[in-house]
Amino acid sequence: RGQRLNPAALGMAASLGLARLDVVARPRVALFSTGDELVMPGDVPPQDMKPGAIYNSNRFFLRELLHRFGCEVSDLGIVPDRRDATLAALKTAADHHDLILTSGGVSVGEEDHIKPAVQALGSLDLWQIAMKPGKPFAYGTVRRDAGAGAAAGSVSHFIGLPGNPVSSYVTFLLLVRPVLLRLQGVLDTAVLGLPPAVPLRADFALPRADKRREFLRVRRNASGGVDLFPNQSSGVLTSVVWADGLVDNPSGRTIAPGDAVNVIALSDLLA
Repeated sequence: RGQRLNPAALGMAASLGLARLDVVARPRVALFSTGDELVMPGDVPPQDMKPGAIYNSNRFFLRELLHRFGCEVSDLGIVPDRRDATLAALKTAADHHDLILTSGGVSVGEEDHIKPAVQALGSLDLWQIAMKPGKPFAYGTVRRDAGAGAAAGSVSHFIGLPGNPVSSYVTFLLLVRPVLLRLQGVLDTAVLGLPPAVPLRADFALPRADKRREFLRVRRNASGGVDLFPNQSSGVLTSVVWADGLVDNPSGRTIAPGDAVNVIALSDLLA
């Protein structure tokens, strides 16, 4: 129990004459983005984009990550920056899904409606986390409507990711991944936790310490060290395309060339 059935395990079950096995159902996940500034690729050419408008990149990589981790995904698209629309989307999603995953709308702006909407429909247990990138991260639950066929008193998990794409990508791998594994029956705490970090030589400098725990996008080089992507902004997806690892850097720590840094392989987080 709690282990993924690989080809050898299926063969072993067959060798014992077992025609059927009880397994955990795939998690049903509702995905939507919030923000009037979001534009779908193909709808508007880059040269015609209005000031402040951005293409919705998060929708594509989050959907692919959810499929990669074995989920059944309902893509609910883009929800406008209105409280009534946010409430309606959460209600619809909760009644038929195990997890609601949103992107954007979890900051503190006047058009960020996720927080009051979740509180109105359930409970918000976590709001903001001391990590970089990824401070605007939320977790809670949304009540299901018993009239929609859900058991009385049942809830759907809610996770709100930051709108900035790198923040959304990194927090998914570090914080959403273990939730999805647990929903699929994984019990091994070693699997649910972060993959083991490997100490490697830093071939870069980080002279300014941050008060938050940082996850820096890096890539191994030919000499056995790691290089830092030059732009660590949470809006630059190039950094996670280029990188093959994350440096787990504690709060308050600077890095000098030659220091040992703990590197988590992105391939381990995506496995």
